[in-house]
Amino acid sequence: MHARDQSHQNTQLLILLEIFTAFSEAFSHWSNLELIAVISAVIYLILATYGNRWCFLFGLISSGIYVHITFNIKLYFDLLINLYYVFISVYGWILWSKQKNNTHIPTQRIAKKTLFLILLAGSVCTLLLGAIANHFSDASLPYLDAFTTTFSVIATWMIVKQYIENWLIWIIVDAIAVGMYWHKALPLTALLFLLYTILAIYGYSQWKNRLLS
Repeated sequence: MHARDQSHQNTQLLILLEIFTAFSEAFSHWSNLELIAVISAVIYLILATYGNRWCFLFGLISSGIYVHITFNIKLYFDLLINLYYVFISVYGWILWSKQKNNTHIPTQRIAKKTLFLILLAGSVCTLLLGAIANHFSDASLPYLDAFTTTFSVIATWMIVKQYIENWLIWIIVDAIAVGMYWHKALPLTALLFLLYTILAIYGYSQWKNRLLS
């Protein structure tokens, strides 16, 4: 009995050692640029929570760095979405700078028919972009990259319109991005998207409470 317990403990130790080794190898790929991008993104999240226009400056820094990173790791659709975020950061800074007080559209639900059409269009766009990237470029993970890019654009539009369903899309997109970036040996970015996933779950809960109140 004692020998069996000892064998079980040894097996657990080996599993823990393998997990530790995997984490060590992954985190050995950290870079200064990625670290700056992640820190900037976290600061962006914090400032955006308080409605502070300076969030867009840090969003611009983070997105600009990720344009460089995603180009180097051949996630070209992620490169495009980060270029989009660069534009949004500049636009948001200009727009918020003109407003002394931010006005908010009441939280609302999107019509089921509209949601269906949006999801259908997003799915078709994902398949088309993924096929194009797969056949005409050296893109890595073309279909997943196309999916996260397409639905990030959709979710960004939905959050501007204050549709509560945007958070459900972000949860899926961010969770997939966690796996993508971990696979591409960018652990800090994977952790960042894990944080985004958690915040999206929290955001959905908060908006749901606002909608019901």
